[in-house]
Amino acid sequence: MPTNPTLHGNPPSVAVVTSHGRQQLSGSSDDRLIDVLNRHNVPWSAISAYIIRKAGEAPELFPSLDVRLGELEQGAEVLLYFNRNVNPFKFSLDSFKLIESDNPGAEATEYIYQQLDNETGTAEAYLKKLSPEECKQIIADRVGDTVRQHVPAGSTLVVGVSGGGDSNAMLYGLSQLKDHGITVRPVILKGIPDWDAGVPRAQVLCENYGLELKVMEADEVKELLGIPRDSVDLIDRFEQEFQGDDFEFLGTLMIRLALTKYARELDTQYIVTGVNLEDIVCENLFRVSSGMKPAGFPIRPIGDVTLVLPLWLCPKRIIDGCFPKFSLENYDARYPCFSLGRNLYYSVVYAMQSQFPGYLEQLARGMSELSMKDPVEYTYNEQLGFPTERTVPFPLLRRFKRMLSGATTS
Repeated sequence: MPTNPTLHGNPPSVAVVTSHGRQQLSGSSDDRLIDVLNRHNVPWSAISAYIIRKAGEAPELFPSLDVRLGELEQGAEVLLYFNRNVNPFKFSLDSFKLIESDNPGAEATEYIYQQLDNETGTAEAYLKKLSPEECKQIIADRVGDTVRQHVPAGSTLVVGVSGGGDSNAMLYGLSQLKDHGITVRPVILKGIPDWDAGVPRAQVLCENYGLELKVMEADEVKELLGIPRDSVDLIDRFEQEFQGDDFEFLGTLMIRLALTKYARELDTQYIVTGVNLEDIVCENLFRVSSGMKPAGFPIRPIGDVTLVLPLWLCPKRIIDGCFPKFSLENYDARYPCFSLGRNLYYSVVYAMQSQFPGYLEQLARGMSELSMKDPVEYTYNEQLGFPTERTVPFPLLRRFKRMLSGATTS
């Protein structure tokens, strides 16, 4: 191959070859082969590339993901043999049936569903347009199903809210659960900029539902972790001690401790947070990839409280469609995430959800069954003052307590 090849005007033929036949892929002279694969949603790892340089010649193996089509000989043909005896285009979303919203002109979001029929070997995709009212009904139905199944009637639920899309939709869903006699006690934490920004939004929603919002001030939140009230910003301290990690890991712990404290004050065992479908699969995909069993959901006993996750089968797109304005304000208030692990697992989850609609829900249901059959056990950690899943290594424990105390990193 010349160092500075001249790109030909007519790119060679590119086709995926399976036992079902051939599927031509379109590409321009400037396209690399991997660009063509990505455009047609063909996994690069699933094909072996061969090239026929001239008519009549035998195919030769061709490592070529970085090769531009215009660099190949005129009349060449690239054959991409699929490595498994399957049809890679069976679940293609190139064509789908459109289902209009029940409220034309009021659409807030859309979601793709796929119906599989094993008897006929067919897969049909449906693009459903959704208004805010339709989104809220979907969320209310799924929240209601979870609470009815896992929380006794008449219980008091301490609900963590943020003013963002997840907790707002969750509050709506809980407010519609009229036949189960639950009492909802919403809580929001302060002390982190995007948490503080969510307080007015949460207050508006709670007022709409006739709920009294408990606002836990920054000093009270610090006390939960044993942090001096006059200490410096916790985010700065966290980033100094745990560079490359996402503060949300600590934020999740702080929220759980705050809800637990309030639950004890109200003499109830149920605390609730807005962990959605993508969140729950991401968490447990990480756990399984790290050699751990799935953490319990949609309920998770931790010490003397039970964490309830009623949004576990609710996709984020539909959640955001419930209250579009509030969701946008929450997005604008976020700070950047630099954790490679968090970025990786969420990217994998969204890729599965987008390429194979409906599979993420199936995966979540399977993970849930496993988590409930063999639940994770939490043991009270004397040094930390809260339950943990496993023994915390001493170096990590020292770093964590050093972060809380504000000591200088050695």
